[in-house]
This record gives sequence, C-alpha cells and structure tokens, in this order.
Amino acid sequence: MKSTYIGLALAACLSIASAPLLAEVVPAPEHPANISAPATSPTEHQEAAALHKKHAEHHKGMAEHHKSVAAEYGKAGHPELKKHHEAMAKHHEALAKEHEKAAENHEKMAKPK
Repeated sequence: MKSTYIGLALAACLSIASAPLLAEVVPAPEHPANISAPATSPTEHQEAAALHKKHAEHHKGMAEHHKSVAAEYGKAGHPELKKHHEAMAKHHEALAKEHEKAAENHEKMAKPK
C-alpha cells in the first residue's frame, strides 16, 4: 500500500516537472542553402527561383515558430518576450514575401524572350 502512494506521488511530480517540456512550441525549421552567386542563365534563374521558394517556406515556418513561442511567453506572464517574438514573427513574414517576389522575378528571367 505504501509503495502505491509513493508511485502516485512520483508520477505526480514527474508530470509537473515535465509540463514545460510539453508546451505548444512549433519547432524551428532547418535553414535552406544560401544563395551564393547571381544567376546568369535561364537554368540558374530556375534554380534561384526554387531556392528563393525554399527560403520563403523557411521564413513562414520561422514565423509560425515565433508566434508559438510568443504565445507560450504570454501564458507564462512575460509580456516583453511575447512582444519580441511577435515582432520576430512579423519580420519573418516580411522576409517570406520578399523571397516569394524574388522567386517570381527569377521565374520571369528564366523564360526565353
């Protein structure tokens, strides 16, 4: 009987201790390869467009990550950190839009005239 109570107490302690680990934080995505040289041929423009699309998706994922971190800081009562991560999310959303525009421009340049 005594060991049952000890087991229940241990289970309760472990669940309380692991609660922060179960937070609803979206993991940050892996960063794609960097754009290392300007595109000069139609094929290189197609490759650059694809890479810019990957960068756009990365930044969208980072925006979602920062939004989830902000929400967790909000729940924890840290308004300054919440505000910071909300700003970072907006920053990544803007970067995603810029990469989408760059991809569109490279796609146009990949088409023969």
